[in-house]
Amino acid sequence: MDKKQIDSELKQIAIRVPYNKLVIKCANLFQVVSFRLTRIPKGVTNRRITVEGYKNRNFKVEVFEPSNVKEKLPCLIYVHGGAFSYRASAHHKKLACMYAMKARCRVYFPDYHLTPKYSYPAAYEDVLALYKCIMKNSEAFRIDGEKIGVAGDSAGASIAALICNNYERENLKQPCVQMLIYPVTDVSMRTDSMKRFSDTPLWNSKNNKRMWSYYCKNLDVEDTYGASPMHSSLPQTIPDTYIETAEYDCLHDEGVLYGKRLRQAGASVEMNETRGTIHGYDCALNTQIVMGNVQKRILFLNEGFNCF
Repeated sequence: MDKKQIDSELKQIAIRVPYNKLVIKCANLFQVVSFRLTRIPKGVTNRRITVEGYKNRNFKVEVFEPSNVKEKLPCLIYVHGGAFSYRASAHHKKLACMYAMKARCRVYFPDYHLTPKYSYPAAYEDVLALYKCIMKNSEAFRIDGEKIGVAGDSAGASIAALICNNYERENLKQPCVQMLIYPVTDVSMRTDSMKRFSDTPLWNSKNNKRMWSYYCKNLDVEDTYGASPMHSSLPQTIPDTYIETAEYDCLHDEGVLYGKRLRQAGASVEMNETRGTIHGYDCALNTQIVMGNVQKRILFLNEGFNCF
């Protein structure tokens, strides 16, 4: 594609990135270091808990919360993206802190098991275990059990969507909101944007196909569709939903179609089809286009948590 189409503020990040097992391994070394070195802003505190997840394996959960707040607060489970393969990045940490401070909530940020070593359902079962842990311990965690939201970006949004689709069969309380940022929703990869955007910056349909092959390794057809929010069954009541898409993203169309599917099932869905953007564009946090759209996310969370 022609980079002239991309918003001028984002051209600095508009680079093509390969995706394979070697790149994943090298990138994750950097991701761990950069995440740890990213400072927590004033007004937010950070702690860590351990949860037992997939096949009784422990995983870490970072908790970001407003400083010096003792009363119960809403909770946001924020599932980071990264093709089900990459560790959380520095910009994920910054976003988690912004959500905690601006939406005045406790953000639980799971370091879930990753592909290619751990395929589906490892990541899903980790996040599911965290949801159950929060419900069971809401009093001890100082969380308002009626205000638990689920959010994620990209692959993380796929996991978040499955949690919201499956809460009834998992005997969970309904999440109050779901916030899905340029979500991965459809394993079939048949949309027009998948065909058009095979060479776009940061992410493209070729990478997306490999991502699904890692995530659904050794699964039969039925289980593969079970990992795909577009194909999973919906609950009777769907949480209020915010979906954000990027214009020049192979995932654009499936995000829009997923929003339509939820609306047809009776959900309240806010669509934000950002323009001039690419997948992962919000890593350019200090730009007007990113801050404007992050503010829309925070407004949605505030409305969902009844914080006005």
